Amino acid sequence: MNAHHTEPQRNMPGPQADKPLRMVPGVGEHTDSDGVLRAYVDPGATLHRAPTARQAIDRFMKARSDSLRTGRIDLREVDSAEGAATLRVRYQQFHNDIPVVGATVQAVADVKQAAVVQVDHTAEVDVSDAPDPGTAHPLDAVRKNALAPFQRDFASAEVIRDELAYLRDTSRPALPDTDYPTASIALLKKGRKPDGALHLVHDLLVETTGPFEHFRVVLDAVSGKLLWLALAGKFVTADLKVFLPDPVTESDDGTLHGHSSAAVLDAFRHDVQAEVAPADGGGFRLDGDWFRCTDWDPPAFPQPEETSPDFTYQTYPADRSFLSANAYYWLDSFARYLRSLGNATLNAHMVKVEVDAQAYDGQDQSEWHGTLTPPRIRFGEGGAPDAGDFGVIGHEYTHGVFDWLDAQHGGSSSYEHSVCDALPAIYRDRFNPDGHRRTETFPFDNNATDRWSTERRLDVSERFDDPAFDDFGVNLRNSMLGTALWRCYLGMGGDSPDPAVRIAAADAVNRTMLEMLLIVPDDSSSDAAHAVSMARGCVTADSTLTGGLYSKVMDEAFVGQGLWAPRPVDVYIGDNPADLGAVPSDAQSWTSPDIWVRNNDISTGDNPELGHEAPVNGRPNHLYVRVHNRGTQAAASGAFQVEAFRCDPGTGMIWPTHFQSLGTMVIDQPIPAGGAVRVGPLVWTPQIADHECLVAVVHGAPDPAVTATLNGPVPYSRLVRFDNNVGQRNVAPQLAAPGGKTHMTTTLHGGPARSSGSWHLDATALPDDTRLSIRTLSRLTKDAALTGLTVTEPGQVRSTLEMSGGGTAVVDGFTLEPGDRVAADITIDFSHHAEHLQVYPLVVTQYQDGQPAGRMTIQITAVKEREDIFFGNPHSGELHVSTCPHWSRLGAGSKVPFLRAEDALVRGYNGCASCLPALNTG
Repeated sequence: MNAHHTEPQRNMPGPQADKPLRMVPGVGEHTDSDGVLRAYVDPGATLHRAPTARQAIDRFMKARSDSLRTGRIDLREVDSAEGAATLRVRYQQFHNDIPVVGATVQAVADVKQAAVVQVDHTAEVDVSDAPDPGTAHPLDAVRKNALAPFQRDFASAEVIRDELAYLRDTSRPALPDTDYPTASIALLKKGRKPDGALHLVHDLLVETTGPFEHFRVVLDAVSGKLLWLALAGKFVTADLKVFLPDPVTESDDGTLHGHSSAAVLDAFRHDVQAEVAPADGGGFRLDGDWFRCTDWDPPAFPQPEETSPDFTYQTYPADRSFLSANAYYWLDSFARYLRSLGNATLNAHMVKVEVDAQAYDGQDQSEWHGTLTPPRIRFGEGGAPDAGDFGVIGHEYTHGVFDWLDAQHGGSSSYEHSVCDALPAIYRDRFNPDGHRRTETFPFDNNATDRWSTERRLDVSERFDDPAFDDFGVNLRNSMLGTALWRCYLGMGGDSPDPAVRIAAADAVNRTMLEMLLIVPDDSSSDAAHAVSMARGCVTADSTLTGGLYSKVMDEAFVGQGLWAPRPVDVYIGDNPADLGAVPSDAQSWTSPDIWVRNNDISTGDNPELGHEAPVNGRPNHLYVRVHNRGTQAAASGAFQVEAFRCDPGTGMIWPTHFQSLGTMVIDQPIPAGGAVRVGPLVWTPQIADHECLVAVVHGAPDPAVTATLNGPVPYSRLVRFDNNVGQRNVAPQLAAPGGKTHMTTTLHGGPARSSGSWHLDATALPDDTRLSIRTLSRLTKDAALTGLTVTEPGQVRSTLEMSGGGTAVVDGFTLEPGDRVAADITIDFSHHAEHLQVYPLVVTQYQDGQPAGRMTIQITAVKEREDIFFGNPHSGELHVSTCPHWSRLGAGSKVPFLRAEDALVRGYNGCASCLPALNTG
């Protein structure tokens, strides 16, 4: 993506155009007690705009230099990076030509909209207490102090990197809950308490042997005293083994564990393929584009080498080579998957990694080493060997993703672990068709026999606003944010029974997490504020990637985990009679009771509260919308507007391509907390006989609608489920006389790109003796696979197919081009045995490339020939009742039923002079 030449798209502000859209809490500007602008948040991208994303950042930094106080400090651009939809520019503060650690300004712009969406400012505007560089001791003079902490527990230690820097001493790296195999808590506690002063420091990387490890060591360069040290490697405390995906998940048998025999575990091996390099010296090795299995850490174990590219082994413990093959396959698959998500910075910086699958001298531990060149991963063999488990494998590799995105979030001691747990687990879910143990981060390793943690999972109930939060350990805090990310996945489609929907949701949330890491400023703390920053960054990332399609779903997930309070003003239009504004709403999202039609204007004395009337073609109808507020504060008068839309009946509709606006009205009254207001009427003249798809959208800065910020066409059904500001009502009443025929037309729409489609008709609710006839273009059915359908009238242009009630039918394998509109005329020869006034649904679903693109429910109400029902003769225009003396002369096609005479009269029928003389106008 070229950040400098992309045509910008402009999001829509609400009626209050000068206010940022509240897509996350805390939008707007935030200053400290000295008036310094420390944060700017506008994920809706409606305020600071320019022709390009780069110009937007440059103009912001120049225009706001006084508020930022950057004119008085040495601030230098050191990095720029592009994600899939964002441009990030980092500025580093220097003093006396020496960098100030942690003193940065990070600006992020939405590339498509060419607008600044977030700025975070941690630079030191007052450096008057900075020591003079001339007072610093050289490294050789303080080296002994740097290595002293490692003398007792390590065979050797040496400094392998040194940087002279300024550092404001205000905090310490978080400590683990328990000792690491190579670093005790006592070691990591060494140093001095923070004093808040600006120190001149030697920022060192120390490498140890016996055991091998990397540590960051910070020494005061003036006094030579140790300030603090931290582990540079990144850990997971895990004991896992994954096959496809792992034996416990596949079998749902919690009795399987790390000491189960190879004879038992061999049953869970699956045949897979992975790319390796050509044979070298007659031997094939586990060596490919992105990984190489090698032996570099004790214990010694020669890596597999085969005369043919076949790495098939019994499982551990029968053959330890299985660990190398398992680790290589999952790492290679995971890396290629991550590259497919389109993050330009990740793809540009990803490098080949060396893997030791039999390492750590038999301990139960694994570790990512990004400080080595090339980077390395070592997997311990204690308990269930970690190289047999994708949970551990994916977790360790995700640490590398943080390094390649230059996103530093505390490694093992902070919320980096949340993403390292959640992102692989969400990817792994596609390999779990039965849905066993989905929220167990490590199902096999943390099995019932070897249970080592009750906290490392993605469904914890603890919240960030719990009074006991300060007592929560690092693992639990990580799992809390991981749970919130998993909830995002479920809300975005991970809860669907359809595998294609789940995969699309996984790709969307994982792509969002990668983009988030380019937006959120570095932070190593385990405080709640750090988790809030990452959650808010996810919403901003989604705004840049999709225009906020999933922003409401993520907001709901993060509110549910206590990361922030519900939005004070939360307006909604119900999606169905039971909907109270939840996001996402239930799957049935096209029966909004808050959108209704009246045939006559209120000025005629009509009462809109009497409810919905079927629209009448060819004459003005009046649309009303009820807007609720489930927030705790009233919505101010003039803060919101309602816009209504219509589209032709069908499936696969694309927003906004297939929708026409019916008009906009500003809500000129407050919407009380917990209350609702009626908006309307919006007047329109329908043209589709007895069928309209009506959509209403309420939008304003305090609670913006997704439609105001979308950066491209999307399937309309996602809008309604994913944003409670959007409601839909399909107006498709069908009254059918048993033994008569009912006609309707639906349209299958092509998507934004060429797609392979299928069309599903669910007539299971219709009586068995009902016959359905579908007439559509022959190109839709000619090369498609038909299930439950019979071609009764083939033709060059159009063909007719038939199916029976009580079953389902599928047309699978047709192609639709972008913009295609294929009409399907459906005739239902209705059952003689249907029950009077019972509703019989016919559900029609369209799929594009395996994903649902739209669903339409045609509700057919059976009407018996009773005296209280009216029947119109479309041939004569007369309206009859069943006691009419001319009744016997009327055929089935001359009896269109109506529950009310008024509904027939407004459609042009005239009362029969014999049976309904009072309604006869001559």
